[in-house]
Amino acid sequence: MEKTYTTFQVADLCGVRPTTIILWVKQNRIKAYVTPGGHRRIRESDLLKFLNHYGFPIPETLQPAERKKILVVEDDAAVGRLIKRSLEQAFGKSISVEWIEDGIQALLAIGKKPADLVILDVVMPVVDGARVLATLKSDPKTSKIHVVGVTGSKLSGEKLKFMQDHTAAFFYKPFDMNELAQKCRELLGLQDAPVEKPAKKNGPASKPPVKPSLQ
Repeated sequence: MEKTYTTFQVADLCGVRPTTIILWVKQNRIKAYVTPGGHRRIRESDLLKFLNHYGFPIPETLQPAERKKILVVEDDAAVGRLIKRSLEQAFGKSISVEWIEDGIQALLAIGKKPADLVILDVVMPVVDGARVLATLKSDPKTSKIHVVGVTGSKLSGEKLKFMQDHTAAFFYKPFDMNELAQKCRELLGLQDAPVEKPAKKNGPASKPPVKPSLQ
């Protein structure tokens, strides 16, 4: 349900008297409706239209919150597009999702504007996921970024341990997109929307769980 404001609240936001707001309502400058109890209420969308139309500064409480950002780092184009599309369908406009195909470009993008969460493939050419992860965790500016590791390869014991120890979750391909979306939701603090069961870290790469949704 859309948030509404009383004439007193709108007056406070605009720096005028409540009687002025009532006058503007009567003059149809600002749209309002009357409750069954006879009180005027102004919807947030109508308030924003009024403020923008008449050049009032928009209070911070009415500023749209910046969307959370997920960065998908995956060199397989089919997989990268699938993850991006699946997350966009799961979250709608509440987050932005960007897909990058290699580790170097990912680090450059994060350097310009850090993501809130990175979905990181391990095995990639030139700079692999383990090196990207090590770079992120070694920099105080990026060390707190949530990282979810993914792989379709059997990793060495040392690399597997490093990835599992330094990521918030670790998935083996093929994996369930609903589980990935749920884990992202948990890490981003978006718990209110309906979700599926959460994902958990799996066992050794030599025994990946079989999931039909991603090849």
